[in-house]
Amino acid sequence: MWGNGSVKVPRHIAVIPDGNRRYAKKVGLDFYHAYKRGVEKVRSFLTWALEFGDIKNVTFYVLSTENLQRSRVELEILFRIFEEEFKKTIEDPLIHENKVRIRFIGDRSIIPGRLVKLMEELESATSSYSERHLTFALGYGGRAEIVRCVKRIISGEVKLAEINEESLFQCLDTRDLPNPEPDVVIRTGGEKRLSNFLLYQTAYSELIFLDKLWPEIEREDLLYVVEEYSRRQRRFGK
Repeated sequence: MWGNGSVKVPRHIAVIPDGNRRYAKKVGLDFYHAYKRGVEKVRSFLTWALEFGDIKNVTFYVLSTENLQRSRVELEILFRIFEEEFKKTIEDPLIHENKVRIRFIGDRSIIPGRLVKLMEELESATSSYSERHLTFALGYGGRAEIVRCVKRIISGEVKLAEINEESLFQCLDTRDLPNPEPDVVIRTGGEKRLSNFLLYQTAYSELIFLDKLWPEIEREDLLYVVEEYSRRQRRFGK
């Protein structure tokens, strides 16, 4: 079932990993250890996704522009965890043995410089890979991305006369991805909204909402998502 062609598998899965703070309250953990479990679950999810040969792109919404309005204490916890994980990921066999290229989208000017340096190191360490792609939306907001796109057009980076629905992808943050439009968007935590995530790219994405909090997600949940996606008919308005 996982790779015999009997199930239609999405090429690009985007994930809104919601519910880390609620998980902390539910199981009695402090924010650091709850978020730590959430970040570790990202690695688990990638491992499961790699079992499907056809899943080539996974994108995680890890920190939105709105999230940056949270308390300084909570943000420092998140930045500390990101630093720890990015340092480990630079030499992670899971990444290099599977030739996973890592990219970051969003506004780096609102992210601490020490973290941006690690992000750039990760991108550089995986820049030669083209088989699979792991993208982190960090300091990202869909509306802000569209504003950046408009500024690129105004600056002449993208010619105004050549703009259409397809060429517009060339000035979005995802312009370097081989398949920028997610086939399916998963949101955990029971909420049913996109929360300013990939607003242009998700126009025809299938949306799947899971009630489980992100740190509770398991391999069987990804299998459910793939099977549910396989059952849906994507007509693209036709």
